[in-house]
Amino acid sequence: MARSPDLPRSLLDRLAARGLSAAEPLRALDALEPRWGSEPALEAAVVTLLGAAESADAGARLASLAARSADKGVKREIKRALYKLAQRGLWQAPAAAPPPATRDLLGPAEDEPEAWLSAIDPGGSRLVWMARRTASGMASLSALVNESAGLQEFYAGGTTRKALRQAQRELAAKSGIQLVEAPWAHVDALLGQAVAIGADPAQAAEVARVRREVVPHPPSSPPRAPVDALVDRATAASDEAALAQSATALGERELAGWLLPREWIDPALANIEEAQDSLVIISPQQREERLRGALERAADEAFAASERRELFAARLEETAYLLARRGQPALARALVAASVAARAGRKVAEVPILAQLAARSFGLAFEIRAEKARDESRSSLIVTPQQALAEQRRLSTRRGR
Repeated sequence: MARSPDLPRSLLDRLAARGLSAAEPLRALDALEPRWGSEPALEAAVVTLLGAAESADAGARLASLAARSADKGVKREIKRALYKLAQRGLWQAPAAAPPPATRDLLGPAEDEPEAWLSAIDPGGSRLVWMARRTASGMASLSALVNESAGLQEFYAGGTTRKALRQAQRELAAKSGIQLVEAPWAHVDALLGQAVAIGADPAQAAEVARVRREVVPHPPSSPPRAPVDALVDRATAASDEAALAQSATALGERELAGWLLPREWIDPALANIEEAQDSLVIISPQQREERLRGALERAADEAFAASERRELFAARLEETAYLLARRGQPALARALVAASVAARAGRKVAEVPILAQLAARSFGLAFEIRAEKARDESRSSLIVTPQQALAEQRRLSTRRGR
């Protein structure tokens, strides 16, 4: 067993201030990972601790963070930690990547479409873009599609490769929308699904006309999910450790604003409020337990419909592809594990990313309701029992200080 390294007192104090300990480096990594790169000295110290830990998960976690680490000191510590873990048989470097495909070396065939995708925004919308070389330049189409509402916007026209690349760079610079190359058959299928979900007749006819030019030979069968080329789905499905890490993905910019739709959570708010503001006198511990149970039931109810689970399972898969392409295979694997678990009907509490999304969504809904109630109470002379209880708890808390 490796000897745990001694850290400077200043770094130990910084960990302690967050309720963390050098004796639990994986827990410390969980706390730092969402904002990785913001505290290089502390990150390097935790990496050093992980290099001495007896954890089978530490190697994969550190390897995935190497690509996200800009600080040279952190990169150096990750390299040392991986070497130490490998020496003790706790990590093995992945096999070398296969040689690039002919398409990657020579570019797509003259008549093969190219395609790109953006991340999915909090409302379920994303940008899809396809282009193909033609005798007169390039035929191009772009669309804003929504997973529930269908086709939102559609644009088409001729362009050149140089203009196409410049437009994508300007999109990233002005709007922060990063496009990732994706299999054209998958992007074409997403566009087709959006039209089927919702598009006015004129839009549908225009999409069909332009698609015939950009995709003259559509695939005869549905394409496989792009993430399957980057993440082993079967292995991820049985990886409970990966599933347990899925909620950490909510710290990534692609998922930072995600929430459950309001219509999913509103029906449960009254039951949760009842658990919070019961007229029966119970201890704070009992109240907390009742609230926790009410939140878990509410989360399961929000995801009770199979089509809701499918919507988020597909969203997780699509995001897993983007993260894998960005060099974050561990997070991509975690999202695939969560996607499989969501489709399998597991309790929301057993799928951390769904549980955290539900908690975040209910929490925001209650903040909004509380602010609205405060505004109404300022203009009302009538005090409800719930308001009286809340005021009583507030005053007793102040007296106890």
